[in-house]
Amino acid sequence: MIYHSSLIFQLQAKERFMTTFRFTGSLLALLLAMAAVASSDKQVPGYIIKPNGDTLWGMIDFGGFKRATNSEYVTLIDSTGVAVKYKAKEGEVLGYGMKPVLDIRIDYLYFSVKPAVESGFFQRYSRGAKYTLYYRMVSANMGTVEATSPYYVLVNAKGEYAYFGTCTICGWKKKMREIMKDDDEAVLAELEELRAKDIATFVLRHSD
Repeated sequence: MIYHSSLIFQLQAKERFMTTFRFTGSLLALLLAMAAVASSDKQVPGYIIKPNGDTLWGMIDFGGFKRATNSEYVTLIDSTGVAVKYKAKEGEVLGYGMKPVLDIRIDYLYFSVKPAVESGFFQRYSRGAKYTLYYRMVSANMGTVEATSPYYVLVNAKGEYAYFGTCTICGWKKKMREIMKDDDEAVLAELEELRAKDIATFVLRHSD
């Protein structure tokens, strides 16, 4: 299923306030940045995106790596020390981010997906003129084994987006193809041979 958000499209067009989030190295760079935030104070400098696209800056009540996976709300503390909880499901906030750590921007955007229980904040991995990729790590118990894998949201320049996991029966290639349908035939042919573990680097390579 293709989702569409005109507001996401507007945000992409007017995102002058957001520093381009682009990996200059490997995923290790992001993990190091997240580790630095996780070991920092509970409150870190950051911002939220209001429903009209405006931003409010202050201190994000982060609380470590586990809190970073929160999918429903974000708490912003202003310069006077007043803390306000903004609930995404109630339409009070679109996203939030934190001041760059190790020169890497850590930003989240809220997406409504199906099933609705899986809606939430997804972290931005890369952003380009054609595609922007968000992800969230999800853990699931499989008997006595806990498996963790990425779930993605791929957004094209029209503001259309698709949500998908990477399991064998998740149909992720079909969903990516729907979002990338206007791309060159060579890119779509490469998609057909793509392995799930290479999704992020594939999108990054073809984002512009």
